[in-house]
Amino acid sequence: MSHKIALVLVPTFIHTIEQRICSGIAEAFSDQAIRVIFAPLQYLPESAAQLDRCLWIHHQFRALQPSVLIGYGGGLGYVSGNGSYEKILALYQGIPIVNIGSAVPDVANVLVDNFDGMYELMVDVVARRSTARFLYLSGPVGNVDSQIRQHALYRAFEESGRSSTDIEVLVGNFTTLAARTLIDAYLAAGSWADVIVCGNDLSAKGVLDSLKAHGIECPGQCWVTGYDDFEYAAAMLPGLTTVHFPAKALGKLAGEQALALLVKPTQRLVDRVVKGTPVFRETTDNSPPTVSNHDQNLSEQWALIYQRDNKSRKLDLLRLLKAQVPLAEVMVSAKAPLAELEVDQLSLFLLTHPEDGSRFFSEINLAGQGTNIPYAQPVIPLSFLEPVSSGNYSLICTLEFDDEHFGYMVASCAPDAAEFIEVIGVQLSEALHADALVRTSEHYRQLNEMNARMASLGSLVCGVAHEINTPIGTGKLAASSLLTATHALQAQISNNSMTRSNFDAYLTDAIEYAEIIFQSLSRAANLISNFKLVSVDQTGEAKRIFDLGDYLTSVLVSLRHQLKGTQVELITDFESGIVVDTYPGAVAQVVTNLFMNALAHGFDDGELAGTIEMRLKKTRSGFELSTQDNGKGANAAIVKQIFDPFFTTTRGKGGSGLGMHIVYNLLSQKLFWTIEVQSAQGNGFRALLKPAARHQSFEASAVDLVEPNS
Repeated sequence: MSHKIALVLVPTFIHTIEQRICSGIAEAFSDQAIRVIFAPLQYLPESAAQLDRCLWIHHQFRALQPSVLIGYGGGLGYVSGNGSYEKILALYQGIPIVNIGSAVPDVANVLVDNFDGMYELMVDVVARRSTARFLYLSGPVGNVDSQIRQHALYRAFEESGRSSTDIEVLVGNFTTLAARTLIDAYLAAGSWADVIVCGNDLSAKGVLDSLKAHGIECPGQCWVTGYDDFEYAAAMLPGLTTVHFPAKALGKLAGEQALALLVKPTQRLVDRVVKGTPVFRETTDNSPPTVSNHDQNLSEQWALIYQRDNKSRKLDLLRLLKAQVPLAEVMVSAKAPLAELEVDQLSLFLLTHPEDGSRFFSEINLAGQGTNIPYAQPVIPLSFLEPVSSGNYSLICTLEFDDEHFGYMVASCAPDAAEFIEVIGVQLSEALHADALVRTSEHYRQLNEMNARMASLGSLVCGVAHEINTPIGTGKLAASSLLTATHALQAQISNNSMTRSNFDAYLTDAIEYAEIIFQSLSRAANLISNFKLVSVDQTGEAKRIFDLGDYLTSVLVSLRHQLKGTQVELITDFESGIVVDTYPGAVAQVVTNLFMNALAHGFDDGELAGTIEMRLKKTRSGFELSTQDNGKGANAAIVKQIFDPFFTTTRGKGGSGLGMHIVYNLLSQKLFWTIEVQSAQGNGFRALLKPAARHQSFEASAVDLVEPNS
C-alpha cells in the first residue's frame, strides 16, 4: 500500500482525556501527508477468552499495513492492566509502536509524571493546613498512577515534619458513586477529615456530593482536591482544585515520536515524560483562574447548544433503529443530520455468513449502496486511505455486542463529531444484536414447528401401523387356511381318495377365504392410500382442489387409534360436496392439533370420559368447521394466551406450547381461515373455523363462556 497510515488505538472518544490525546496526535500530524486512523476499542477485558474474541479486528487492522501504531495503553488497559494490552501489541510485530500511559517494554513510551504536579499541589495544601487531618481516597488496588499520587502526598507530609502514617486511606475505584458511598459511610461512622485528597476528579465529585448531602461546607469546613482537571472540574460548585493532566501534550508528543519512527523505524527512542501542573480553585479556598464572565458564559452557552443538537440527532437516529427500518434506509436517512456534524463519509462493513460456510463483508454507505468483499481482504474504501489535510478525523469503530461481532464502521468526520460516531456504532451494534435475536428466535420457532409437524406425522404413522395390522393379520390367517385346505385336497387327489363332497367343501372354503383375503387387502390398501395422501400433504406444500369432508375423514381414520383404551368417543358429521382449493397438509395439521389438544387438555390424555365432536357444514360464506368437546375447558386467562408460542398448561408433562400457535400460523398465513375459540373452566372447549372473506385480514378471537354456577 503506497499511502502511509498511522493507526491510533484508544478505548473511547466519550471521555475528555481521550479527546485531548487524539487532538494532540492530530495536531502533530496536521502538516503531514499521512492518514491518521483512530479506532475506539473500549477497555480491554481481563479474561483471555474474552480477549481472544476481540482479536478479529486487529487482523483487519494489520491488513491495512499501518506504518506506525500509537496506543493509549493507560486507557485500553484501565480494567485489565498491561497484560491484555501487551498481547494486542504483539499482533503488530514489525510495526513501530508508540505507547501512551504506563510503561510497556520494547516500545517508545510517552508517560505522565504523576508525581511532580501532585507533589507541588500537596506542598501548598499541607503548608496552609499544617495541623489538619488528611484522608486519601485512592484508585483501584494496584493502580500505579494512584500509588504515585499517594506517594507525592506522603512526601509533602513528611517534608513538613509530619508523619505519613497520620494520613487515613480509603480504597476507591476512581468512580463518583464509589467515592460518595465511601464518604457517606465514613461520615456516618463519626469519622472526620479536614482535607480529602482524591486520586482523580471523578472521586472528588463523589466526595463533594457526599459533603453537600451531609450539610458540610467546602471549603469552609473541609477542603477537597482531585487529579485530571477535566472540563467539569472548573464547573463544579465549588470549583475543584486539581492537577492538570496534560492529555493533549501527551498526544502531541506521541505523534512527534511516531513521526520520528517513520523517518527511522529501527531507532530506539528514549521514554519521554510530560509533567502535570497544579490548578487552584475554590475547594482549597483559592480564587479561580481569571476568565471574563462574558467569555465564560458564551463558551458555556455554545457547549449547551452543541450538546442539545447532538442529543437531538442521536434521538433521530435511535428512532430509526427502533423502528426496525432496513439499515440501507437508516444510512440514507442519516446522511443529512450527519452532514450537519461535518461527517463527510460513513460506511458499514457487516460480516455475513452464507450457508455455504464462506465469509464476506457487506458494505452499506450513506447512499444505501455497497458491495460484497471477501473476508480476507481489508475492507476500507480507497478514498478513506488517501492523505487528508481538512482536519477531519478518520475513524474505525467495531460493531460488537457482548461476545458477538458484526463487523465495523468507518467514518471521516470533524473532531467534535467523533464521540457521536462512536455512539452511532454502539446503537447500531445493539440494533444488529436485537435483529440477530429476532432471526434466531424465528429460526427456532420454525424448527420447533417443524418438529411438532414431524411428531404429528409420527403419530399418523403409528396410527396407520396399528390400524393396518388387523386387516393384514386377518388376510394372513385366511391365506394360511386356504393353503392348508389346498394341500389337503392335493393329498386326496394323489391317493385317489377325493370325493364329490370333499371337493364341494373345499370350493366353499376357498371362496370364503378368498373373500376374506380380498376384503382385508382392500382395507389395507385403503388405509395405505389415505396415509400416502395425508403424509404427502403434511410434508409437501402443494396446493390442490379436494373434497374437504372426504379429506377430513381420511385424516381422522389415522387418528382414531389414539382413542383406543380410553373412554373418549369421536363423533364426526361432515357434509359432502364442500370442495376447496387450498393446502391439504395445512388442513391436516390444523385438524390433528385440534384433535390432540382436545384429547390432551380436555380429557387428560384419555383419563377422563367424554366426546369430541367434529362437524362440517355448508354456509353462505362457504363452510363452518367446528371442533367441540365436553372436557375440562379453560379459564379466561388461559384462553387469552392460547395462541401464544410456548404457552402451555402441561409444562413438564410433554406439552410444547406450540400446538395452538401452529394452528394460528397455518390459518393466518396459509389457509386464510378465521378461528373463534370459546371455553370456560369445566364447560368444554369449542373452536369454530371459517374461510376469511376475500380481502379481509385474518381474525383470531377468544370468547369466554359463562363460568358454571356464576
